[in-house]
Amino acid sequence: MVITRGTRWAFGSGGVLYGVVYNAHYFVLIYYSQVLGLQPALAGLAIGIGLVFDAITDPLVGYLSDSTRSPLGRRHPWLYAAIVPLCASFYFLWHPPSFVQGHGALFAWLVACNIILRTALTMFLVSAYAIVAELTQDYDERTRLLTLFFSFYSVFANGMSVLIYAVWLVPTATQPDGVLNASGYQQAGLFGTLLIFASVAIFTLSLQRYVPHLKQFRAAGQVSVAGFVRQVGDVLRSRSARAVMVGGVLYYAGTGTYVALWVYIYSYFWAFTSSQMTLIVIAMAVAALFLPSVMKRWCRGRDKKRVAIGSLLAAILVNMLPILMRLLDAFPANGTTALLWVMVVAGFVETALFLVFDTTWQSMTADLAERTELYTGRRNEGVISSAITFATKCADAIGALIGGALLAVIAFPTSATVGEVSGDVLFKLGLVYGPVVFVIWVFAIVALNRYGISRARHEQTLAQLGRA
Repeated sequence: MVITRGTRWAFGSGGVLYGVVYNAHYFVLIYYSQVLGLQPALAGLAIGIGLVFDAITDPLVGYLSDSTRSPLGRRHPWLYAAIVPLCASFYFLWHPPSFVQGHGALFAWLVACNIILRTALTMFLVSAYAIVAELTQDYDERTRLLTLFFSFYSVFANGMSVLIYAVWLVPTATQPDGVLNASGYQQAGLFGTLLIFASVAIFTLSLQRYVPHLKQFRAAGQVSVAGFVRQVGDVLRSRSARAVMVGGVLYYAGTGTYVALWVYIYSYFWAFTSSQMTLIVIAMAVAALFLPSVMKRWCRGRDKKRVAIGSLLAAILVNMLPILMRLLDAFPANGTTALLWVMVVAGFVETALFLVFDTTWQSMTADLAERTELYTGRRNEGVISSAITFATKCADAIGALIGGALLAVIAFPTSATVGEVSGDVLFKLGLVYGPVVFVIWVFAIVALNRYGISRARHEQTLAQLGRA
């Protein structure tokens, strides 16, 4: 099947949804704890509970989509079915009804919205990632498809932050601290809901015409509990599958902790204003525009594992160094122009590096499809892509859980205004954030080093399948 530029752009449009939902990870913890008054540990726990459901629903949706037979193909019924719950749960996440008052009610509401949102996101992402391996078997084309997906993802994830800080989280006559502006979060939630609907509709309708070509990869056998367990087990029997799964879970858990605490670090630790954070996030959004050219040059002729590990190592350095230097009192002081521009550059560079990792890791996962088919005779793109969705959603689940726990450990106050948090608490914030995230990411690199599907081995597998 020839992959045209239009196909790449259509696939990339799905990144808008992912970017909007992922952007929510930056704000949901602070919205529920600092604005609505839910204890940070409870807010983190509410988000983390979704991880228990993901452990089952992600591979289950993957298995069921592999086994789906319909005039719409295997994946499109799931794509269409995700639209309503995605939009409804995202909207109500930011608009809890007036009767939801108190810690218990807020906790239950956040749990319910989180579970519905994550399940609907599973339905979309499992199907979307599975289509990558079905559209093309080319080692590099898979990376090109995912490059545009993650370009859209990052532009809209960071673009939403720009709008949130520049338009919605602004000081008002009744609320001088923009970060505590409740109506701003709610307006952003409505706008995000509209973007989610447009993204899923464009992605699904644009790729509908490929359904006849994708039907050749139907999975054999009847749907059953035993079949589900067997097929998940067959995928995870591969050392490379375990490596990419564990490495992804660890990477996104570290990233989720970073995301959950991002507003705390930039608002309280660095004491940036909303307008200054807007400038930093603009640099992050611009970095995504360079991703296609960066990937084209960096990935040419190289194995994906090498690119992924190298980019993550560099990103860790850029992310951790400012925190370490501040703790050592060897960094520009808060409120200085030097600090702002250093962090603008750091935001641009680290975003580009993280995107390189995200894209190559996803592409590494897609290459598991042929290896699994070689040993089992089945096409399990859905089960394989569910490993991706499970790992990526660990970002807000484990990350928010860790973030909430860290805030509780250092006794970070609720409803705190910037400038009113003691220096001792802020020092502890940097002290616990840096080492925790660093250790998680290092273990992710150790796990990914066991991934064994190189460019040469992928071509060898295709030859064994008679598709070279």
